[in-house]
Amino acid sequence: MSKNRIDKSIDEIDIKIIDLMILNKNNKQISQELIIPLSTVQRRVRNLISEGYVTFNAQINYQKLGFKTGLLHIYLKNGDIEETAKKIHNLQNVTTIEIHVGNSDILGHVVYKDGKALLNLISKIKKISDIEKIVWSERIYQSTTKEYDNIINTLNSQEN
Repeated sequence: MSKNRIDKSIDEIDIKIIDLMILNKNNKQISQELIIPLSTVQRRVRNLISEGYVTFNAQINYQKLGFKTGLLHIYLKNGDIEETAKKIHNLQNVTTIEIHVGNSDILGHVVYKDGKALLNLISKIKKISDIEKIVWSERIYQSTTKEYDNIINTLNSQEN
């Protein structure tokens, strides 16, 4: 492989470890797959976490609890995007908010029990000033990350 270095403190082995971590491989499995000592994997994982290259977020499995999840793509006419995003984030059933440049202005991740709860949420958002339109999408399936060359290929394509 060519020189694939994101940063002076991270190398191709670190990238492979990250990709395998994303695939939910434990340290022992990573060690076996990469054919490197378990202690090396443990040290590198600790360093990747302490240096902020890898973070962990606990996620609730809403579907297992009987809820549906989806996205609200919110378009504004004009106004203060950050203030509008805060108002939307404070609504019940909205788990996270993202501000985007490009297509929709605000992306809201939502959880709801049934269509009536979703309709009530959308109605509340429509009452906020400067909302132009809302596009709804429901998550049906979420794929897992590709094998470990995924990050390397992504980085290579950005360097060229």
